[in-house]
Amino acid sequence: MKKALVVVDVQKYFVNEKTSDIPKKIATYIRENNFDFVLFSKFVNKKGSNWFRLLRWEKMTGTPDTDIHETLKEFTDDNNVFEKTSYSVFKAQGFEKFLKKNYIEELYICGIDINACVLASALEAFDMGYTPHVLKELSASHSRKELDDATLVILDYLKLLSHPQNKKKN
Repeated sequence: MKKALVVVDVQKYFVNEKTSDIPKKIATYIRENNFDFVLFSKFVNKKGSNWFRLLRWEKMTGTPDTDIHETLKEFTDDNNVFEKTSYSVFKAQGFEKFLKKNYIEELYICGIDINACVLASALEAFDMGYTPHVLKELSASHSRKELDDATLVILDYLKLLSHPQNKKKN
């Protein structure tokens, strides 16, 4: 069974004082662990989306906000960054096709925001028959710690929570 690390939305806009340590932790984790693939999602807010219409949120429409954080750029290329306009990475064009083509069944998911896009991606991975593991120490919310805490309770209850330091190198 092939496995992939899925880095969700670690983009310039989402990295702030609450998430500033996440890119470096993820970069270290990538260097210290073997994955068959390291994949990235990149959220882009499109005019006319529900983000604009329902939430009245007009940020994240282009560069530099939508750029993958510079700490992780060295791990990206044209084939492993999937642009999405929704919470779940599974809505990104080509993402699931990539997983199927490469026989990836196990997903280690981390990134920003754990309470939204990371959670949605993990739940959808589960629903679609993949084996998801959310990496607690490599995920956070860029807005409120209470959201992190509440999401961790949910993920733990659903048995989807993992701790990076417990994973063996392959």
